[in-house]
Amino acid sequence: PKQKKGNKMSEILKLTIPGSPEYIRIAKMAVAQAASTEGLDVEKTEDLQVAVGEACRLISCHGYAAWSDTYNVIFQVEDEKIIVVVNDETGNHSLAKNGFHQCVDCPNEGDIGIKLIECTMDEVEITRAEKGCRSIKLVKNLK
Repeated sequence: PKQKKGNKMSEILKLTIPGSPEYIRIAKMAVAQAASTEGLDVEKTEDLQVAVGEACRLISCHGYAAWSDTYNVIFQVEDEKIIVVVNDETGNHSLAKNGFHQCVDCPNEGDIGIKLIECTMDEVEITRAEKGCRSIKLVKNLK
């Protein structure tokens, strides 16, 4: 879908992803392609990929006994900024970890992920809502 922003159109990319860690790569690739299409340079695109990967892990895994059923990754460009929101609208975490992909030091590994996100993004906003739902907003300036 496109939203009209003044005289220019802004595309919104929205992915709903299963919480299993195998799908984080899809979110990172999609966001990297969208950022590249918007003219973001390689270094900033790589920063965005790192931040999105960590945000997906925080939303889907850290602090829970099971992975998130699904979560969303929403990408858009607005006012010379790339904005990515990773959120869990349901708070449902029922996909079994089965010990294979479990974090070694969960949820403490999430603290490292937050630091990585803060170091690579221009703005970060983490929100916790009812029912265990969380949202992470990442902002990267285009210039």
